[in-house]
Amino acid sequence: IITLCINSFAGINESVLNMIGNSDYNTHRNLINHLFKDSRNFYKNGLIDYTKVTQELQNNGILKLDLGSTQDIEVTFNFNSNPKKSMKNLSDILRVIGYQNFITQGEAVVNNQLKWTIKLKTAAAINPLRLSQELQGVNCNIVDIRREGNYKWSYSIDSSNSTIYKAEDLTNVNQLSLKKPLKPYIIQVGNISSITINSNAGNSWYPNVIFYDNDFKIIEVVEKESLHKSLKLDVPNNTKYIKIDDFYSLANLKRGLNITKE
Repeated sequence: IITLCINSFAGINESVLNMIGNSDYNTHRNLINHLFKDSRNFYKNGLIDYTKVTQELQNNGILKLDLGSTQDIEVTFNFNSNPKKSMKNLSDILRVIGYQNFITQGEAVVNNQLKWTIKLKTAAAINPLRLSQELQGVNCNIVDIRREGNYKWSYSIDSSNSTIYKAEDLTNVNQLSLKKPLKPYIIQVGNISSITINSNAGNSWYPNVIFYDNDFKIIEVVEKESLHKSLKLDVPNNTKYIKIDDFYSLANLKRGLNITKE
């Protein structure tokens, strides 16, 4: 037990060092030792819980993200699986937490693992607490954070059990009533044979529906260039997600949709 505690404490300290850098770590060493003395509280399923660790650092003023002025920073994200889902999820999450404009510096998929490097102009680095909280919402967990200088960071993320960010859940209910969309609807489904999509009064809907598998690979595309008020579609085998859009403009769905499964 003593050995386990020592190893846990060393693991937490090393992770904090990698996250905040040598200078801040040495400045706050005593406080860090105090905050994480019960190191086992900061582990989950045998791995460091970066949400708890970053929360503790932020609560105590140790996690410094302000860059002083607007700077170009580089951030690399390494996902261990599901590259298509990971790319979509992270793009959506970055925009939600305030990073609307970023440029891809590099993108590579090897053995189903994604390495994505972006460049963004900002006065504050990405908040790892916000990022980890949003990632948890899609069953992803940060397993490593490294600050590689003042303007360069890297994240390693376990995405092996990931879902799609902000997907509407049709797995546990028979019907969904969806409001006006800001972007195409993404519906998560289980083993179903068909869906019926009813357009609410006031819409002029021209269906554009895409069926995806669990890895977010396209199975089938259905496009209609004529106006529909109701549309029943067979759901292909292995469908996990369905994207529902309008062939011309999302404005045509301003009154929302009702979706029923069979």
